Formats: sequence, structure tokens, C-alpha cells
Amino acid sequence: MSVNVEFAPDGQHGVVAEGTYLWDAAKRLGVRLPAECEGRGECDTCAVALKEGATLLSSLTNAERERLSPERLAAGERLACQAKIERAGALVVEPVPQPEGTTMGDEEQSKSKDLRADFKGMSLQEKFATLVELEFDAMTSTFRAVSDAATAALGKGVDAVVGAGRERARRQRTARRPPEHTGASPKK
Repeated sequence: MSVNVEFAPDGQHGVVAEGTYLWDAAKRLGVRLPAECEGRGECDTCAVALKEGATLLSSLTNAERERLSPERLAAGERLACQAKIERAGALVVEPVPQPEGTTMGDEEQSKSKDLRADFKGMSLQEKFATLVELEFDAMTSTFRAVSDAATAALGKGVDAVVGAGRERARRQRTARRPPEHTGASPKK
């Protein structure tokens, strides 16, 4: 079954299938919803207000209960990355505007402004040294991430080989057991 979804106030609308998350419906219809956590339910930036059709959606998830206050939930807000369309009908949603400065915490913004001011006051040689240091930090983080990914892949490969070996050993043990103990009829 299909669901007609409209994103107010722009009026962008279209038809999506049941089982689609609001986050994915927005993308398909060209509506950009912010999400600091990239749609993993770890922030509240993709919050939407339900104007019509709230009963078409899945029940609240733990992430929504943790990220949205009781007042916001009572006002009909949901996290687009967590709310799944479960029934056919018409749905009208409106992205919740983010207050200025919420994409970065106030403390982080202050540090960023301080860093920019410090950087502007540096000599060319100090700027270059700072940039080299930042590049080195970025490179180190990248190498660490690549190394961790390679280690994880190797671990999965080892787990697969060990699992196959265990399964082979189990089959061999089963083959050596008397037919009466395996449920197979004895050979005559």
C-alpha cells in the first residue's frame, strides 16, 4: 500500500510505500532534513511535527523518548529517522526549525571563535606550523581508522574460518556417533 506524504509549509508531496521511514520519504521527495547524527537517532535535529496522520506511524522508539522532551512529544513531534510509516493514508509533516547555533554547542562555538581569532593573530610561520600540526592529527586519525577497519575485517575472517572448522568438527563427531543416538535408523 502507498501513503501520500506532504512536507509543509513548502507543500512538497509524493507517494511512498508503507514501511518507509519519514527520513527516507523526505529524501525521496527532495526535502532536506538536518541530522547531526546522520539519521541514527542520536540527536534531535531531524525532528518533525505531525500535522496530520500521526496514527499511520510506528510507536515511539526509545531514541525518541530520550531525545524529545514530554512537551515536544505531546506537541506531536517525532524523529524522522525513527518514525516508520506503517499504514496507508495521508500524512502531513513539518520539519521543526532548529534554533540558531544548535548545530554546534555554545561552548564549541565559543572555542571555534577563539581559535579563529588566535589564528588571525598568528604570524605566517605560526599559521603554517599550526596547519601542519592539524594535518598530522588528521592523518593520524585516518591511519588509526584504516587500521581499526583492517583489524575488524581480519577478525571477521578469522571468526568465519574458526566457525567453519567448528562446524566441520561437529559433523565429524556426529558421523562417528551410533545411529541410535543421532535419530537415524541403523543400517542393516
